[in-house]
Amino acid sequence: MAIASYFHTAENFRALLNNERQNNIDLLRAIAVVSVFIHHAQHIYGGNFPFLGEYGGQFGPQLFFLISGYLISASCQKHSLRDYSIHRFFRIIPTYLFFFIGIGALTGVVNLHRIALLPWEFLANLLLLQQLFPSALISFDVLHVTWTLTVEVLWYAVAPLLMIGNRTLRWPTVAATVVLSTIWAFSASTHRMDHFFPGITDVNPGHSYLFIGNHFFSQICFFVFGAWIYFQKNKLTKWNPLSALAIGILIFLLKPYYMVFNPIFITGIGIGFFMLAAINSAAIKNKLIFLVSETSYSIYLCHFPIILWVHHGLGYNSLHGVVVSVLITIAISVLSYIFIEKPGMRFGRLLSERNKLQPIGDRFNHNASETRAPKS
Repeated sequence: MAIASYFHTAENFRALLNNERQNNIDLLRAIAVVSVFIHHAQHIYGGNFPFLGEYGGQFGPQLFFLISGYLISASCQKHSLRDYSIHRFFRIIPTYLFFFIGIGALTGVVNLHRIALLPWEFLANLLLLQQLFPSALISFDVLHVTWTLTVEVLWYAVAPLLMIGNRTLRWPTVAATVVLSTIWAFSASTHRMDHFFPGITDVNPGHSYLFIGNHFFSQICFFVFGAWIYFQKNKLTKWNPLSALAIGILIFLLKPYYMVFNPIFITGIGIGFFMLAAINSAAIKNKLIFLVSETSYSIYLCHFPIILWVHHGLGYNSLHGVVVSVLITIAISVLSYIFIEKPGMRFGRLLSERNKLQPIGDRFNHNASETRAPKS
């Protein structure tokens, strides 16, 4: 057993150093997590990093969401609903629970007394539904980024419904999500929905942005744009990657002018052009990019508590604090990847292979074709 564990560990470590399968989705994922890290580091340590220092906390999650729309669409097409659910569960839950409970216990936020006092709030955090229940997130805000996990989990639930019986996403679906996101984001920015959470938004105005402005309904357009790019990727190969990159940059340069009405989908279009440039370009293979991409989930979960600990606990400031935070975050994330993330994903695959079923879309289409078949 120990020998097998050693070989699995060595295999996982070699995977981190192997960039043979790397593609530019890895580059985008690395950019997303670095963007969030820079934003939070600037918030704690100061400085003035261009664009990402101020907007990285928005840009990074939006890029993550668009990547998820692209990759989850592929997963829905390849796997049955059962296998898809197993893969998603073991991809995110073990690592999340490790950091949530571990860091929560170290900081005193998660303990038996508080769990007994706030059982439903704790359960909502275990189920990654905390952003839907403000008191739950506020009571157990250990990692400070978990609102995005609620949004991600809701996408996991919605995505199969969009894929069933339809091998692509049609424009009416895309347009409907754009309208929904825009109406919701605009209403949230003008505080028209603050009454949904009395005693929360009126106490802290920032909670209006956290719980309403960042709601799944305002973010869904990013996932759908990623899904649409996945289904249209063969047609989109005609796009020149440099022109796609230029359009994406232009959209973000114009952000101060169009965001006055909060049309959140426009930044999604800009990020979509970045993805278009990435998938139409030759893969940029770099071991550091690959390492950051592979460990990006762990980096995302643990980086902010580490930044706070390095600053307040160890007393580091300025650039020294940033460097120490980066080194500790990378070290812990690599260990998490080797001992938790990768084994969890492997176990999920083994569990799903026990009883192979048809992919979601194929099963529906097959049944539908039998229903439509003329009787002999």
